[in-house]
Amino acid sequence: MPKLVRGVIAVVGLSMLGLHAEPVRAGEAEVPERAGAADSVSSPSEDGCVESATTLCLQEGRYEVKVDFTANGETMPARVARPRTEDSGLFYFFEPNNWEMLLKVLDGCGVNQHHWVFAASATDVGLNLVVRDTTNDASKTYTKAPGEPAPAITDVGAFPDACGATS
Repeated sequence: MPKLVRGVIAVVGLSMLGLHAEPVRAGEAEVPERAGAADSVSSPSEDGCVESATTLCLQEGRYEVKVDFTANGETMPARVARPRTEDSGLFYFFEPNNWEMLLKVLDGCGVNQHHWVFAASATDVGLNLVVRDTTNDASKTYTKAPGEPAPAITDVGAFPDACGATS
């Protein structure tokens, strides 16, 4: 019972601050985004990324992210899960309520003059992750064979030519 009381106190505390708690179900396609979140989500640009069920657009459409996965000898596109942010997103492979990969692209120009790619997967299937900078068509590909461990990607040197175009 103490857990319930703490949960009630937390929700009441959030309400007193003018905030509210809203449950979100994993991968649900129709999950409403937070108020104001639409302004922080990429929209298609003329020459940039065009978001779809299998394409994630980040950084105002500058970066196009696609993931293919291989299971049982078949390669298929991963699907973009909701919700997401301007810098990060989620992918699922089999079921919308079972997120398989988190990815984000960050502007590291102030630190090392690169844009960075971070990703983590929770799967043993094969992966092919492609992140493309739509301003100069540079791309980075990260692969994992089926059955291999899924190490985190922390590529702080991913896009060295990205800063001149944005800084």
